[in-house]
Amino acid sequence: MVGMTRPSSVIPSQAAGRTLPTILLGAAMAGWGTIGYFTLQASASPITIAAWRCVFAVAALLVLAKASGSLAASRFTARAVALTLLGGFALVANWVLLFTAFKSTTLTIATVTYHMEPFFLVALSAIATRRAPDVRSLCWLTAAMIGLLFTTEFVSAAGVTSVGGRWDGVAAALAAGGLYAVATFAATRTEGIHPQVMTLMQCALGAVILLPFADRLDWSGTSWMWIATLGLFHTGVLYWVLYATVRQLSVVAIAALSFINPAVAVLTDIWVYNHPLSTGQIAGIAIIGAATVAVTRRANRPTD
Repeated sequence: MVGMTRPSSVIPSQAAGRTLPTILLGAAMAGWGTIGYFTLQASASPITIAAWRCVFAVAALLVLAKASGSLAASRFTARAVALTLLGGFALVANWVLLFTAFKSTTLTIATVTYHMEPFFLVALSAIATRRAPDVRSLCWLTAAMIGLLFTTEFVSAAGVTSVGGRWDGVAAALAAGGLYAVATFAATRTEGIHPQVMTLMQCALGAVILLPFADRLDWSGTSWMWIATLGLFHTGVLYWVLYATVRQLSVVAIAALSFINPAVAVLTDIWVYNHPLSTGQIAGIAIIGAATVAVTRRANRPTD
């Protein structure tokens, strides 16, 4: 991206079509599917992971924004700055709560609960636009949620997974999903600030808020490497992609693509720990795939 005079052209305009933004956001969601594994490998407190994740992201984005000229290209209107900071508060709180959920309950329960988020996002859009979502798309989103239940084996031949009294983890995951929806929705309404700069501002805000409460990094082991990857890749790169694409896709399409995240999370768990895929998991992933394709194809029609 170095030397570009028009940073906003990283993602093509709507006139050029929505196929590439759809593919890029799908890839970002797939990348976020590995966050749970990286978080567990980091072996640090939720606040420490979130704080230093922000620091690493800021370092990378400062260099990128300076080199690409995205800072100079951004228009910092009061509305755009307010929405960016609102999204930043929501995003940082989402990270802390999600990391708390991963440590307070099982990955299955945390994943399923957190991914009520697509429905929160659609609801926020409906309230803001005073326009009811398309019934057929809602049915496909519900199908994707059912697929998620089978993919995570929350529902299986053995029955339904018990929460086992770990309601604090459930509450944390549910709140995290709601806050992520707020951050994503705010991004869809923000204009003028380049996606790189949006991510930079939000991570800088997160670092300022969380660092006073975070532990020092342990540079002697591998923990800092896992956190650095969370900051450089999962945040610096993938949130840049998120903010560049959500401005060009419908809220329903964004919600549908969100289900790629947990499907990849399950596949990552299976690959890392050599767990064979069950018939129910295969069916669940197939349902998520079919629902995602159906919703994005419908939402990406020129008439929508």
